[in-house]
Amino acid sequence: MTEKRVVPSNAFVTRSFVAGIPFVLLFGGLSHFAFAWFGEASWAAPFVPVNESVWEHLKMSYWSTFLWFFLIFLFFGKTHRLSTSRWLWAGIVSMLFCPLLIVTGFYTLKGAFDIESLFTDGMLFFIGIISGQLLASRAYRFVEPGRLWLGMAAVLWLLFAIAFALFSFLPPALPLFLDTPTGSYGF
Repeated sequence: MTEKRVVPSNAFVTRSFVAGIPFVLLFGGLSHFAFAWFGEASWAAPFVPVNESVWEHLKMSYWSTFLWFFLIFLFFGKTHRLSTSRWLWAGIVSMLFCPLLIVTGFYTLKGAFDIESLFTDGMLFFIGIISGQLLASRAYRFVEPGRLWLGMAAVLWLLFAIAFALFSFLPPALPLFLDTPTGSYGF
């Protein structure tokens, strides 16, 4: 089975996805400390980690990836004639894939191998960002999403955004939301 390329390879698109990797890594890494920098302001809670739970750390990749895709489209979308539907699709693919990989990797390492360390957490973040950007690049080039898929992806994006806000303030008492250093939930 051969893949049909929907969009011709474009140097700008390729550079955008590659350049997104260090941006998301740096911005996401810095966002880890942002809640303290903002004086633990409640308005920041939906966007940056408020504790050391796995759930809160997903915000680091999710919102950093959102910001990257938004800024590239805002400043370069028209100039480089980026497809709105494919760019949106690629961004959502990246934003959702990375957290999925992080959660899967974290609980596989912890549950199956009893491995839990700052190093493995960092590597999962690193691998998740790179994988998300590469997958997004392929999604942009090879997928022409229909309205139904775009609609479902947008709803899923919105649900995650709402969940990040809601569960920062009212987290369920599940391991995903547990702040292991304090044994508490939320902030």
